[in-house]
Amino acid sequence: MGRIDQLERPTHVRYAVLAIACALAVLTYVQRQGFVAGTPYIQRDLRLDDVQMGLLLAGWLVAYGIFQVPGGLLGDRLGSRHLLTILVLGWSTVLASVALIALLPAEGWLAFPLLFVLRFLFGSFQAGGFPALARVIADWVPSGQRGFAQGLIWTCSRLGGAVAPLLGLWLFEVYSGWAIPFVIVAALGVLWCAAFWPWFRNRPSEMSAVNMAELSIIAPLRPQTERPSPPRPIPWTRFLASRNVWALCLLYGFVGFSGNFITNWLPAYVKKHRELSDKETAMVAAVPLAFGIVSCVLAGFLSDGINRWTGRRNLGRRVVGCTSLSLAAVAIASSIWVEDVWLLALTFSMAFFFNDATMGPAWASCADIGERYAGALSGAMNMTGSFFAAFAMYVAGVLFYWHLDEAVFLMFAASYTLGAVCWLAVDVTNPVVATPQAAE
Repeated sequence: MGRIDQLERPTHVRYAVLAIACALAVLTYVQRQGFVAGTPYIQRDLRLDDVQMGLLLAGWLVAYGIFQVPGGLLGDRLGSRHLLTILVLGWSTVLASVALIALLPAEGWLAFPLLFVLRFLFGSFQAGGFPALARVIADWVPSGQRGFAQGLIWTCSRLGGAVAPLLGLWLFEVYSGWAIPFVIVAALGVLWCAAFWPWFRNRPSEMSAVNMAELSIIAPLRPQTERPSPPRPIPWTRFLASRNVWALCLLYGFVGFSGNFITNWLPAYVKKHRELSDKETAMVAAVPLAFGIVSCVLAGFLSDGINRWTGRRNLGRRVVGCTSLSLAAVAIASSIWVEDVWLLALTFSMAFFFNDATMGPAWASCADIGERYAGALSGAMNMTGSFFAAFAMYVAGVLFYWHLDEAVFLMFAASYTLGAVCWLAVDVTNPVVATPQAAE
């Protein structure tokens, strides 16, 4: 009788797992964008020019790209529990160490290279975060809800990104500098690890609080008694021969090329080139990320919904992804002719709204196409986005240095357009390695 009751009333541990994953997404962007919010002050205090700022932003993105695939591989092979704990503790420690640079003389030669090294290390640790979360989603979320789950995670990341400039402005004013605020924000990572590691397990079947009914919901086509299979080699030949893999990586590369301007360059750009006040700079930096809060979850929900309504798994991913990037291109190009502060914030916000509308479908497509190799595929996709973004941040710095601002935004618009075209080649019904879960 108790057995039947258990099957009739499934547990809801998967929602708690999604909640703690979303909490990490918030934390990741609070810490990541907390540094970005401090870049105008760091640039002023350390007397860095636009080219140096471009190199600084590019350096962290290069590191972020290099360690994407290794992070995804470790997530697939070792599981996310230990990996995420090590990564969060690592990048939090590096962020706190940035505060030491405030003790160095601004006129000296050591501050910039040391900051560059720390930013490289920060990117190295953060690289594995979202690929590991993609592994969590693939293991814990039913396939029909992955678009919504990934959209929710990215929504929470944008919530953290929207809070970071405002939190940073307040902390910078309270402590009259950026060093102590970095230490405070870094300490949040230790608190997350203290909650996550003792409780989480890599697979639903490993957690005693998950009953058989919930297991049947998470993976209805997978035997409920299935034990974790030994790690399998990554089928690199199939990866390289897959049109899906190339299309996903390229579209995310073009998104990263343009979208990272708002998450990396925007505060320094509007502070120096648009000559905004500290409060105006914080507002313009925060509002686009706030728009992303709505966009990520809405697009993920819409993508899954179109799939259900039409019975065509490709349609939701392609329609939402292609349309959103086309509109992002229009929005980012229009910023050239905007002068009013509030209208400028709205223009960048619309660009980022449509930028983020592709996040849920893209990451859900990694789970659909990658399945048990979702971590590796998401790592490859995010790596491509990071490398494209690193190149873009450096080029933008050079163009800003030469006061060619219009060329920057036309370049970003062209990149979004190419990303929209790449969506047409993504086929989520054709996984890299066929599995029962991937079947129609």
